[in-house]
Amino acid sequence: MSNLYIWPEMPFLSIATLVAASMVFLYLARTPLHMALQSLDDGIAGGLNKISTWINSLVEKMREKSKKVLLESSIADSEQKIAQEFKRVEASYTKHLADYPALHLKLDENIAIIDADFKECGQAVPEAPGWNDAVTAIAGITGTASGDRVIEKMLKELHKSAIDGEKLALAEMRKTASQRHKILSGLAPIWNKILKAMAVVDTKISLVLETTSKIEKYMKEYESVRNGGADSIDMLSSKATKLFIFSTLVIVIAGFGAFINFNLIALPMSELVPAGTRVLGLQVSDVSALVIVMLEVVLGIFLMEALGITNIFPQIATMTLSKRRILLYAALLGLFFLASVEAALAILRDHIAETNAATTQALAGKTATTATAEGSQITIIGQATLGFVLPWILAMVAVPLEMLIESSQHVLNKLLILVIVLVGYLIAMIAHLISTVMKTFIHLYDAYIIIPTKIGELFISKA
Repeated sequence: MSNLYIWPEMPFLSIATLVAASMVFLYLARTPLHMALQSLDDGIAGGLNKISTWINSLVEKMREKSKKVLLESSIADSEQKIAQEFKRVEASYTKHLADYPALHLKLDENIAIIDADFKECGQAVPEAPGWNDAVTAIAGITGTASGDRVIEKMLKELHKSAIDGEKLALAEMRKTASQRHKILSGLAPIWNKILKAMAVVDTKISLVLETTSKIEKYMKEYESVRNGGADSIDMLSSKATKLFIFSTLVIVIAGFGAFINFNLIALPMSELVPAGTRVLGLQVSDVSALVIVMLEVVLGIFLMEALGITNIFPQIATMTLSKRRILLYAALLGLFFLASVEAALAILRDHIAETNAATTQALAGKTATTATAEGSQITIIGQATLGFVLPWILAMVAVPLEMLIESSQHVLNKLLILVIVLVGYLIAMIAHLISTVMKTFIHLYDAYIIIPTKIGELFISKA
């Protein structure tokens, strides 16, 4: 330090001289140094601000792309649901309304019978026989003494004839009424047939309307998604997030099931494959057990695709019905075969475990103890049942797997956007911090040369 002193014997004076010289130098270099510091500030902070601006524009593009993908995926899903409902409506019409023409024909026949019977039941009031002619004849008789007796006799005959006619007409009317009542009583079964036919038609029409009501619901959802409003985007985003969470949870649970399945068959597989061989550091038995578990998952995917529950492979969806049935039967047969193999391996595992335990005890010099036959049988049945059921459960993982694939695109994109936004905010904060440091340094620089600056201003003002 003393080497820097101008006068080593006077350090204070040397330091004062150096400070004064530096102030004069910095005062004279004030303008270029200010420009240099400002350029450095513009270069670093400005560059970081441009990066932050570019990141913000990239985020907006990613959001628009995510929104577009979400809308297109939702539109495709809605269109698929509507198409499926139309197929169901077509099947419902074919199933429920196929016999409607026969019902309609039966209704027409029964109504025609009822109409004919009602026409046959029409009433016609009978007239008294000869009544008008008798009255006309009596009106033309002149009154005489002998004529009075004749009239009296005629009136008696007429009275008798009228009574007989009324009795005959009454009997005829009763007979006709009795026939009408028989016809009307015979209409009751026909009315019951009509009511039953109408009830069947009403039931079938209700089923068809119930099926078509779902189309209206899906069409409203389709229109809402098609409009692409903020509410629709939020709803679809929330739905995708919920599907991602639940599908992830289900797949994690299925992963634990696959782990149990793997450990159930890994030990007996060591008796079926060559021992001592390793693949990528793993024993061949473990690799074989892992392959069996993965094959069960793959067959489950093809099974769900053939049933039309999932749509991971579009080529399968476009297959004809006969080819899809072949694929369905092949997947079912493959799963049944693997499930049977696992059940057999589970039984073999119990025997291997017992043999290994007995061998270990024999090597230790202990007497081998065996479990009771009943307990052994229960263990074997439980392991065999578990080995047969687990493949079918793992086959259903295709459904949450498709949900996870569809929802992960949006959710992972949101997480990526969030990370990029945080990076952009961090870069903008660093740029602001650098700009603030540069401005502070410039102010400190001006404060350091305040004495020569004021002296220079004084000289300038006097000049």
